[in-house]
Order: sequence, then structure tokens, then C-alpha cells
Amino acid sequence: MRASMLVGKLLMLVFWLTVILSLFGLVPVPNPQRLQMIALIVLGVHVLECLLTFGKLKKTGALGVHLVQVMLFGVLHLRHPDTVRAMNQAL
Repeated sequence: MRASMLVGKLLMLVFWLTVILSLFGLVPVPNPQRLQMIALIVLGVHVLECLLTFGKLKKTGALGVHLVQVMLFGVLHLRHPDTVRAMNQAL
């Protein structure tokens, strides 16, 4: 399971890197408007995940680190065994 989480997180990093580089015109993409729309939707979902799990993440003590990782990886961070363990221990 950890291997699949790692692959998922790497793919998300590649996605965000592609989005950022395409905004500056450093990576040619066939349809930049579509990529930007998808990025906005993913960003919105990650913000929603942060809002829904804010209370649990706050109790872990490392709120800033967790929020940044949720903004980057979303549910892949929230369902990671280490994060789940930290949230359960904080309750």
C-alpha cells in the first residue's frame, strides 16, 4: 500500500509541476486552458479536504505541514497510514 501511495504522490507532484511550468510557458501543453481548469478543480477539492479535516489535523500538532501536504497530495496524504495513525493518536 505504501508503494501505491508513493506512486500516487509522485504523479501528483508531476501534475502540479506541469501546471506551474505550463503557466510560465516552459512546458508546451496541447490545451493549456483545459489543464488550468483541471488544476483549479483539483485545487478546490484539496481546499475542501483541508476544511473538512482541519479539526483532526490541528490536534496532531503539525498543522502547517499536514495542510501543505493535503494541498499537494489531497486524499493520498489523508489516507497514508502514518497520517491516519497521527490523527487517531491525537483524538
